[in-house]
Amino acid sequence: MPLFSSMYTGVSGLKTSQIGINTTAHNLANVYTEGYVRQQISYADANYTTVGRSQLGNWKVGLGVVASETRHIRAILLDKAYREQVGRENYYSSQHEATEEVENILGELNSVAFQDSLNDLWEALSEMAKTPDSSVSREGLVMSTDEFLTRVNAIGNQLREYQSNLNKEVTDTVAQINALADKIYSLNVTIQGIEAAGTESANDYRDQRDLAIDQLAELINISYIEDEKGFVTIRAEGQDFITYGGVFYMGVDTLNTADDSNYYTPVWPHLDNAPVFNLATEISSSKGNDIGKLKGLLQARGDYVADYTDIPKVPEMPKEEDYTDAAGNLDTAAYEAAIREYWDVTYQDYLKEAQEYNLTVGASVILKSQAMFDQLINSIVTMINDTLCPNKDTTISGGTTLTIEAGTNYAMLADEIKNQLGGVNLDDNGCLVNDETFTLTGDITVSALDTETCGNGYDGELGVELISRDDTQSRYTELTAADGTVYYVYNPYNTYGTEGKYSVGNIKVNQTVLDKTSSLPLWDSEGGANYQVAESIIKKWDEASVNLDPNNLTEKDFNDYYTAMVDVIANDGYVFNSITTNQQTVVNDIQSSRESVTGVSSEEELTNLIKFQNAYNANSRFINVIAEMIDTLINRVGVH
Repeated sequence: MPLFSSMYTGVSGLKTSQIGINTTAHNLANVYTEGYVRQQISYADANYTTVGRSQLGNWKVGLGVVASETRHIRAILLDKAYREQVGRENYYSSQHEATEEVENILGELNSVAFQDSLNDLWEALSEMAKTPDSSVSREGLVMSTDEFLTRVNAIGNQLREYQSNLNKEVTDTVAQINALADKIYSLNVTIQGIEAAGTESANDYRDQRDLAIDQLAELINISYIEDEKGFVTIRAEGQDFITYGGVFYMGVDTLNTADDSNYYTPVWPHLDNAPVFNLATEISSSKGNDIGKLKGLLQARGDYVADYTDIPKVPEMPKEEDYTDAAGNLDTAAYEAAIREYWDVTYQDYLKEAQEYNLTVGASVILKSQAMFDQLINSIVTMINDTLCPNKDTTISGGTTLTIEAGTNYAMLADEIKNQLGGVNLDDNGCLVNDETFTLTGDITVSALDTETCGNGYDGELGVELISRDDTQSRYTELTAADGTVYYVYNPYNTYGTEGKYSVGNIKVNQTVLDKTSSLPLWDSEGGANYQVAESIIKKWDEASVNLDPNNLTEKDFNDYYTAMVDVIANDGYVFNSITTNQQTVVNDIQSSRESVTGVSSEEELTNLIKFQNAYNANSRFINVIAEMIDTLINRVGVH
């Protein structure tokens, strides 16, 4: 073997050992660098040179070893599995956090705080039922009702504030997604620039890009492809997101204007603000659409403030008495037709509403909590007010001349009255400027105070409710007939002309009652205490009269309803927590498997470092020996 060829062999070993030392040192320096993937040198034979020939073939001598590649150790299938499962974990953890927050708002878990408020109101009603004519019991009732409503409205405000916090988190998450997209695109360009010549691998930049893809997968459902040039294109929720042309940024917009909501919806500005997510479909692991923190936040938040009207009510079946004449004869044909209409149309419409509820309100932690809680409060308030001030359908004959007092808010009036009034003069507040007198052109049927069964205030007041609507001036509008008859017509609308709801955030103790508790209708027409009205409230409190939602149709009394409501929320939290915990286990297992392939083991790298150092030293000694041999040949053997 020529000595200089041996020298080249030794030098190649020296160089490759140095590359191995450098690579190992680089791995050790990045043991704790997030996202770093260990690098590994691949070795190959250097060129061969022919030194002779024989009948059996050519005689070749190798020129040493070369570092053919610095390998970037990744497990592509584990990366894909990790990104899918970590996205699913973040979806359910967002839901679980929202459930915990709702439980805390409702009262330190186990429903202790608000249950006390319910009990205090019931006790005050019970004391009032014993002595309705006692000023002490009435004052106690008003005070307890005020405290109860204060607590109710505080819970409503906290739920809305939490929605607002989630709304901000949605915008922050969208901004984070766009920032990661910018980073990935920039790294794509950098990697392409470095690797274009085919002589160098941009491994550290690839690590940064893979880490950014991991982080993006936590926030939104993605799919990705790396082409032969090293450029990664990404689709988010099925839409192009990162392409060769740049990033199609995600935006936010207020799309739910029908509910006067200012909550943001993630949209694609380049697709005419099309929503990023379709939340009107069932979300489940089997469908593969339960992925990403952003979707979890949106699902938990909802896109408006829900109330009792969002829970569909099971329609009542037709009753035989409605198809029976005064003589007790049942119109069988009409009754059977009504039953068929009920099952074929009315109940089918209810099932569609129930399905829509489950896909929207029922699928959102906040919306479901708001709707169920508001239904409880509305049921309590309606029961108390309707018992104190019972309504019934009242027919006023055509030709009757009626008068409405000036100052009455026009927007609150029942449609039947508005249709008869015609043109009226209104002030800047939408109230009648003058007394309005009109004659009915035909019979009208309105919901009005049942003056035959209602109680009276101490001074003869009628129709004074305990709890009033904040946006509606009064429960009734008084219509005075020409013969002196007064009709107390129920006001279904608020001062804005929309439905006046006895809803959380819109209820308060009636100012008339606060000013004078004796105005409550707790007396009979002869001035005696009306025990029947007071006791009826207590009896109805314990009646099973309201169900949670279409999935819980067993009617409950108010205390059982609240307990069941808290149980539903707690069960949701348990389910979300169980799934989150399982997902964390899956993610940790996959990450451990990834780390076994891609992670840096300091012990292994130190072993490699010793190996390469020894190889370096060995090659150095080999070169020294070759140098000494050359020196001997030139300086000693060659001189005679």
